[in-house]
Amino acid sequence: MSKFYWETKPLKELCSSIGDGIHATPIYVDKSEYFFINGNNLKDGFITITENTKQVSREEFKKYYVELDESTLLMSINGTLGSLALFRGEQVILGKSAAYINCKSIDRKFCYYYLQLDYVQKKMWNEATGSTIKNLSLDSLKNLPIPIPKLETQQRIAAVLSALDTKIELNNRINAELEAMAKTLYDYWFVQFDFPNEKSKPYKSSGGKMMWDSDLKRVIPEGWKAKPLKKMATIVMGQSPKSESYNQNNHGIPLINGAADYVDGSLLANTFTTSPTRLCKKDDLVFCIRATIGNLTFAEDEFCLGRGVAAVRPNLDIYSELVYYTLLNEIERFKKQASGSIIVGIKKEDLTDSNIVEPSNEIVEKFHSIVSPIFKKQRLNKIENKNLSELRDCLLPMLMNGQVKVK
Repeated sequence: MSKFYWETKPLKELCSSIGDGIHATPIYVDKSEYFFINGNNLKDGFITITENTKQVSREEFKKYYVELDESTLLMSINGTLGSLALFRGEQVILGKSAAYINCKSIDRKFCYYYLQLDYVQKKMWNEATGSTIKNLSLDSLKNLPIPIPKLETQQRIAAVLSALDTKIELNNRINAELEAMAKTLYDYWFVQFDFPNEKSKPYKSSGGKMMWDSDLKRVIPEGWKAKPLKKMATIVMGQSPKSESYNQNNHGIPLINGAADYVDGSLLANTFTTSPTRLCKKDDLVFCIRATIGNLTFAEDEFCLGRGVAAVRPNLDIYSELVYYTLLNEIERFKKQASGSIIVGIKKEDLTDSNIVEPSNEIVEKFHSIVSPIFKKQRLNKIENKNLSELRDCLLPMLMNGQVKVK
């Protein structure tokens, strides 16, 4: 079957306008409701504003104003090509690495999904110029052939795929709220030390006795003590297998090498190895220890651990949540400890000798009983999102080439 089941037209014939952002640097301000975005701000279908996103004044916003509306699709055309976002009324100035596509006679979401197809993305990369930083010209984008089934068919296809994305987004929002709840409780109990005392009152705020701990070099509740991580968990440092064992054909064990294998808070291996070296088990905490230090998540399966990661396996289930948040709290210290001439990383001793505050068993068990169900729900949502993403990615080409029809 042809890739194009339907008639095609160049994208420019289906849009009222296509253009890119400004090729100049606007004047930045410290605080504003207007943002200057580029292609790296387009992520997972939306404009993502981070703490590093530059802000501009209203005057700069008006100076570089381009009309964007509910028909607008944004796409990165410089550096990382093909990242897409649906414009939702954000007040932004576009940089030169972001293009706008104002859809006119094509459904915006249909176009959004079509442009995500593997062969469309490959076509864009093949037409891009530049040896180090790739650039897709506006002419290439404007002349990209787009299939044009009836508008009703476009909307039906987009609706099927959108339903999956909507559920994924909902799960992500739920997980973010659950994470905030659990983190707040951890901070309250183990940072501020206002865990419930014998009268169910906040310990420190109610005058609970504190004592100096020379290992931790700070005061902690009386009866608590410092304990090295190696006495609460087993550490498995990653070791890269021989490169000739690598494959992308699902042969062997999935290999986790580093930050690139953490996707939306889950481990997602792109490479497999037939000669696994070090392995993690389901429920281990897998921690990024080299180059990008700090990604941390639970393993939902067995993985081979490359040199860039380590597994932390709590000796008791009740330690899981405490160890998880302790590692998160220590990330900045780990980054300072990291060494290496070209790629920095932390050593096994940096992990094993880290001192953790060990509360009373009663408090650990109580924290575990509250937070463990929260973690389980988060992990189930992540598994569901992975399955939904795979279903969407499977359906996408079949819907677009007419192999699967929506009535």
